[in-house]
Amino acid sequence: MLHKGGAAVRAALLILPFFLGPCAVDAGGGYTIYNDIYNHWHVFAGVIAAVRKHIDPRPDLLWMAERDLKAPEHKDPPYGLQEWLGDTAGAKTLADWRHIEFVRNPKTGMARDVNVVLKSELTWGPVDTLVCVSPELDEYKTCAYAAKYLKAKSVIALIHRGDFISPSSWFLDMRNHKEEIPVHLVAIVPHVVTSANHTLKGSRPLDWAMMVAPYTSPQPCKSKDCMTGFVVQGSLRHRSGNLKEGFIRDYDSLWRQMRTKEASSVRVKILGRGIKKDLGIPKALEDRVDYYSGIPFPEYWELIDKSYALVPFHNTPQYYTMRCSSTVLASLTTCVPLIADDQLLEAYYMFKKEHVYYQASGESEMDVMKRVMALPEKELLAKRAAVCKLRDEQLKRGAGVMEELVASGARRAARRALR
Repeated sequence: MLHKGGAAVRAALLILPFFLGPCAVDAGGGYTIYNDIYNHWHVFAGVIAAVRKHIDPRPDLLWMAERDLKAPEHKDPPYGLQEWLGDTAGAKTLADWRHIEFVRNPKTGMARDVNVVLKSELTWGPVDTLVCVSPELDEYKTCAYAAKYLKAKSVIALIHRGDFISPSSWFLDMRNHKEEIPVHLVAIVPHVVTSANHTLKGSRPLDWAMMVAPYTSPQPCKSKDCMTGFVVQGSLRHRSGNLKEGFIRDYDSLWRQMRTKEASSVRVKILGRGIKKDLGIPKALEDRVDYYSGIPFPEYWELIDKSYALVPFHNTPQYYTMRCSSTVLASLTTCVPLIADDQLLEAYYMFKKEHVYYQASGESEMDVMKRVMALPEKELLAKRAAVCKLRDEQLKRGAGVMEELVASGARRAARRALR
């Protein structure tokens, strides 16, 4: 049943070509998903999974890895990204990947002109929707070029850092030659919406969509016997990029808790990117701490899959106020539960106690780890199943958010055309 005014809007959509011209209503380029943020391949993968499963089975996938002259060059997406997504030899979807190189000139080694390269390479437009991953971190402003040369009818800006956006952010206003392109802001988690709303002073509407690509193990963990140790993951970065400050994960607290007599049976896997010696692992704990750096996604997720739980050990409040934790995304990717306290459950409120191993007030992470190791197999597997269900629900919800934003933009364009 049509809502009031719905018939008029649908009629307007039918006559829209006569008002806006052929480029604005061309039948169809579907979705293009674009990423050139080197540390956000997992976010890129999440959007791909949501779009492929619920919106468009064959979106175009545009990526760059050479953001500066120091970055390694790649002819294929890094870290086994395609293997994780099932785009292996013989898969038709391999044809959907498009790589743009713009940093190095092979003859001079100097940075190329972004505008010139993108103009010559982005030729498959017009596209219905361009999704740009973390444009607030893109110093080259390449999403704007992509929107222009792909003749995008709408842009979805997927925001990772709420504190990196302002009323003057370049990606809030984009143009397709002479026409303004609707830009829809989608934060990756709810508290990033709150943070961005604060910096934008409520000037732009925002929604949120937590989308992750599922990892399917070649040998799924279906018993307690396959679980060993706990995972602390994340790059070995210092808070605020200041070497004098601590890491974004609280390794000192981890070492203190592992030194206690009661923790002697607990093993930990540290997954990230950095130098092992910087962790300062006490000699007495070296036999119980395994470190992995810069490994491919399939190996990375497999190590998590064969663990009891992920332990955030967040060492900055930013993960609850203005940015998303990759540990939370890793839980949804692998269905391996988090150890979560009230602060985490409040910020990531789609998680309930049924999805996590709850850390009550007064408990340490080690208290929960020991309790988890003693749980019966049935309870461990039930918790994983609950996380898988949550992941699938969030993937579907995220796709719905994007579809509704694009549709609402089309409805507004139709109304403007009738004026």
